[in-house]
Amino acid sequence: MPEGEVFFPQEPILRVTAPRIEAQIVETFLLNTINFQSMIATKASRVVLAAEGRSVIDFSARRVHGADAALKVARAAYVGGCSGTSCALAGMIYGIPIYGTMAHSYVMSFPNELEAFCAFAEDFPDNVLLLIDTYDTIRGAENAVKVAKALENRGYRLKGVRIDSGDLVELSKKVRAILDENGLHYVKILLSGDLNEYKIHELLKKGARADLFGVGTELGTSYDAPALGGIYKLVQDETGPRIKLSSGKLTYPGKKQIWRIYGKDGILKKDIIALEGEGIKGEGECVPLLIRIIENGELKKELPSLENIRERCLSALKSLPPYLKTLKSDASPPLEISPALKALTESLIESFSIPPPPGGISSCQP
Repeated sequence: MPEGEVFFPQEPILRVTAPRIEAQIVETFLLNTINFQSMIATKASRVVLAAEGRSVIDFSARRVHGADAALKVARAAYVGGCSGTSCALAGMIYGIPIYGTMAHSYVMSFPNELEAFCAFAEDFPDNVLLLIDTYDTIRGAENAVKVAKALENRGYRLKGVRIDSGDLVELSKKVRAILDENGLHYVKILLSGDLNEYKIHELLKKGARADLFGVGTELGTSYDAPALGGIYKLVQDETGPRIKLSSGKLTYPGKKQIWRIYGKDGILKKDIIALEGEGIKGEGECVPLLIRIIENGELKKELPSLENIRERCLSALKSLPPYLKTLKSDASPPLEISPALKALTESLIESFSIPPPPGGISSCQP
């Protein structure tokens, strides 16, 4: 599947046709790469959906599991819809927009908060986002107003203020009121502090005033679902289709294609997993998701840019029906198994003389 595409459980997202030993050599690398970054992109997209159009920034570099993970999280989170990252190296390598604020230690390094704010604004007049909760958030907001007015006199604007602790709902309301009372409607409020999609949903539900969210630990570690169980299995060899029959781990045999069917409104109706070459028709646009990228060691088409990958992801998310974009849903994905793939699976199960699994072949893995 093209990177950035939405996929569902049971769907094959990558197919490798190669001499068996070569296919085995790449297994661990492929699983490591796809599982981790798909997990992070998924977590990021959930957080972005919860933010309801507000920007989300990846703030996770200090908590993720290693330096390489920090780079991959920044990239995957950007694909999933985050607006940028606090990881400067990821910005340099991938061209991802960089965001951040001063540190609490910066503020504490000055005799008082106002002096810290003024010094920061002096050095970065066109990119001032002040961290206002080091001592007292309300007083910090009042000091931010003073700096904003001084910047206006110099032809600049204060970009925003960040609140990283306390009652984010009440504090954001009070800070917004202070800013607006002083004519600073343009100043944005960034909220952070151990946030995730559920906390962001609750904050907005309770009326928190936020223009951006910084999300760190829970994004970069996918805290509540820290692993994606993608698998890599033999499905066909020189003798024909192959099937794994382990209890609870049956796999669908044969080379497969996934057909995505859209309604006239452009909303995804269902996916059909079929055998390669099997004729599939749907009511509406019917698109094959697996495309050839490499053949005989050579790229068959130019790889997309990171921006193109991100655009594909955001477009795919828009095409999902509403019931698949809720934070809590027990709904099954709109996925079907083609008649020919069902028949092949049942035939191979029968040939090995074992009963089908309790859930039927629909409980198979891809």
